[in-house]
Amino acid sequence: MSYDAAGMHGDYDPSQASADHIPVKKLTIGSWNLLAKYDEHVLLSWYWAERKLVWEVLHLGVVRKMEVDFEDIAQATLTAGTDEQQQDKLAIELHRPPRFFKENPPSAVAAGAQEVSYVYTTDFTNGQASTESRHVLLFDPGAISREHIKRMQLSGLRLQLEGVAGAQATSGAGGGRGLLRASGGVHATSAHLRQPPTSSPRLDAIILQDQLKREMRERQARYTGVCPVRDRIYAVVLDELIASVARDEGKRGGLLRRLYAEARMTIDAYRTVYEQSIEFGSRKLTQAAMTKGSLADDIEALEAKIAELHVEVGRLGRLCEGLEFREAEKERGYEGENPEVTALKAEQKQLQDLLVVLRPSKPEKGK
Repeated sequence: MSYDAAGMHGDYDPSQASADHIPVKKLTIGSWNLLAKYDEHVLLSWYWAERKLVWEVLHLGVVRKMEVDFEDIAQATLTAGTDEQQQDKLAIELHRPPRFFKENPPSAVAAGAQEVSYVYTTDFTNGQASTESRHVLLFDPGAISREHIKRMQLSGLRLQLEGVAGAQATSGAGGGRGLLRASGGVHATSAHLRQPPTSSPRLDAIILQDQLKREMRERQARYTGVCPVRDRIYAVVLDELIASVARDEGKRGGLLRRLYAEARMTIDAYRTVYEQSIEFGSRKLTQAAMTKGSLADDIEALEAKIAELHVEVGRLGRLCEGLEFREAEKERGYEGENPEVTALKAEQKQLQDLLVVLRPSKPEKGK
């Protein structure tokens, strides 16, 4: 395979081109290797309009991808295949680790179509992509065409060609950067901010803070309250900070990873306690509602029984009053209807009066 570097710089604008997807035969990042087992298992995607480079890996039906901006690419080296090595090789050096995403289950939208979305995830390369800046990709011969090289150079990427007839080193500093300045300098300013010296952790932190603000704004994350989007973004930022510290201070990076793991375990424990508390409260609330329902039925039955007893008490009270009245009437009627008793009482009274009159006239004994 040979590449012709002539005629690649014209009035062509790569930002107007559609995305290119190139099948990758093998992806190597540090000690992590992934060999493509079928077509579209591993893809290298160039999104020229968004100025993004994406590694896409299809695993168990779920797409996982690593994403970097063009401004994060320090240098790309394209080596043509030889007789001993029949595959073309592209080595990419990055200023900072890529962003990691995984595919969400597709959601149905109008007209029966499905919308695919991606969410932030952790490093799925066993931590190699977060610590290693060199990514090596192998392709079939001719997979990267002259048109792809032209677009890379015009996009401002530092591209070095090896094994190319007539041009061993070709950089995109000329036409590509001129195109950036002609487009208003937005990408040039971004490139200046995103390419700090590796010996300045403070500048790295400032740039990471700017990226965090941009991600929060673009993904419409909330700065207060419960927000899953902010949680995922902060997790990715913390992973990148830990990886940056680990590159300079291995022990400190390991300690930060342990602290992060302990914090996540604590948060998960509190979340488990919270969820179990919610479940316990719901269960108790259901039991209380059921008990309240049975108690309400019992109260209603007792109130009905009390009402019946009140009716019975009233009936019995009226019966007692009637009986007492009848007995009094009967007694009065009995006394008024018996003349013999009346005559006897009158006679008794007369005898008592006679006794009182006769008692003083009674003679005393011994006179």
